[in-house]
Amino acid sequence: MGRIAHALGSGGLRTLGFTMRSRCLLAAGFSALVCGFALGEPDLLRAGILIIAVPIVASVVVRRSQVSIASRRHVDPLHIPAGSAATMTLAVSNRSVLPTGPLMMEDRLPSQLVGRARFVLDGLAGRGSRSVTYRIPGLNRGTYTAGPLRLRLTDPFGLVDVTRSFTATSTFTVRPVVEPLPGHALPRSWDAGENAGSHSIGTHGADDASTREYRRGDDLRKIHWRSTARAGQLMVRHEERPWQGHTSLLLDNRALAHRHGEFDDDDPRMRNSLEWAISCIASIGSHLLANGREVSLIAETSSARHTSSGASRFLDELAVVTSMSAPDLSPTAEPLRRVGRESTLLAVLGTLDSVSLRLLTDAHPRGAASPAFAIVLDVDSWSNGVRTTAGSPASFGSASWRPQAEVLRSSGWMVAPARRTDTAAAVWSALLGQRPSGSVTTAAATVPVSAFDELR
Repeated sequence: MGRIAHALGSGGLRTLGFTMRSRCLLAAGFSALVCGFALGEPDLLRAGILIIAVPIVASVVVRRSQVSIASRRHVDPLHIPAGSAATMTLAVSNRSVLPTGPLMMEDRLPSQLVGRARFVLDGLAGRGSRSVTYRIPGLNRGTYTAGPLRLRLTDPFGLVDVTRSFTATSTFTVRPVVEPLPGHALPRSWDAGENAGSHSIGTHGADDASTREYRRGDDLRKIHWRSTARAGQLMVRHEERPWQGHTSLLLDNRALAHRHGEFDDDDPRMRNSLEWAISCIASIGSHLLANGREVSLIAETSSARHTSSGASRFLDELAVVTSMSAPDLSPTAEPLRRVGRESTLLAVLGTLDSVSLRLLTDAHPRGAASPAFAIVLDVDSWSNGVRTTAGSPASFGSASWRPQAEVLRSSGWMVAPARRTDTAAAVWSALLGQRPSGSVTTAAATVPVSAFDELR
């Protein structure tokens, strides 16, 4: 159950007013007075005075009474996936020994929803309490506030209304949908930075140099000739860094890079390619954090770093990500420069332009020690209703994003496509089922290594 959001006593704003029954009595009393004066009937005058006195005395009694109403509320759960409903529970209690009349409750819904939640309850006995529950329908990602509660109660004779406005509210977060992913391990850096053992660091210090086999694209100035002679094959130097496995997740959240289709589906990922991308990032990040890896989220100019203990904060950060108006990925250039060459890089991308492609290839040039992965969305499948078999990764086919994927592949990225009906788990399996060099093999197609100069 969700924790209690707020609890307030009778300190809320209090207003007093006559009910329709009281207004009718007052009107009848004044009419009796007028008729009594006009007709000279003292009995009618006395009746009019008595009728007028009843609601006035009731208001004085209610105002001076010690009726105290307390309110308590909680939402369950406090963190819900997009498209799922939350349950709000409101509890009111009578702290006095005097009974109350009927209660009319009205709770303010989040501003994104139309209307208010209204309830009518029987009167509360002295020291009695009662609770009501209502359902908040599925919302898109974000942080929402429900409340405050307004309570209107009447005296036992229904003559006077007392309205109490509390100040307590309930705040809850709608997070992106997180899919469980297969237990594939994301490769760590191919240098010793993420593979280095602690014994080596402890013996020789963090600045010692190690050697590994030469890979195509390595800087020739790093060839270690003594190790090459001893091993009989080219060996290159690289520095050991005693840091935990770290992955940088790049989210392409440009509005121009995504599509929003008119699909009759409650799942926001099926209607908007950006929501699919955010859900995919959330699924991958949660999977990596659960397996002890550090994760940095790169969205616009931010690059927040999270550890396994910060999985909740990671999802809360994604819950409030919005689309940015930038035409390309230039706002992410600085975070990419900081982390692109030092950690495993994984990007979920929409439609790419030449500037964004150049930035990505510069962030991970071919031969870089750290691996880079890209999930390229076929955003057209969100705009024209093209469907594929659910759960099966899309093929490279003749989609408009194919040249973009091949440019990234020519720069050493491992690339997998994603369409509207693909699951994050299927795309994740296809992405990690590839080899770091050669051709990209997916469940449906093989893409040759080639570069498209006109896109670069």
